[in-house]
Amino acid sequence: MLSVSPDQALHTALLDIPEIGSAGFALREGLTGAGVTVLRGRTYFGSWRVTAGKLVWVSSNMADPNHFVDSVDEAVRYTLLMILRSLQMQGTLRALKAAS
Repeated sequence: MLSVSPDQALHTALLDIPEIGSAGFALREGLTGAGVTVLRGRTYFGSWRVTAGKLVWVSSNMADPNHFVDSVDEAVRYTLLMILRSLQMQGTLRALKAAS
């Protein structure tokens, strides 16, 4: 029996959350077939890869530090947190534009 890699398990777990797509985000395998790439619309938002047995988040904002987690559950939680922060920021920017 073949075991599933952490990035494959993460990809499957994130695909099971339909709200990600409803919020305007999409999931893809990494360019090399490994890892998970998260897109906001058609724009790169961030990606997960496996390094030394840990899942590593690399944000589209290169000023942000990489984020390391030990489990798929932690990676799902962090991905959702990043998506929620992005949506919150987007709402704040819309409110500021409407007020000006």
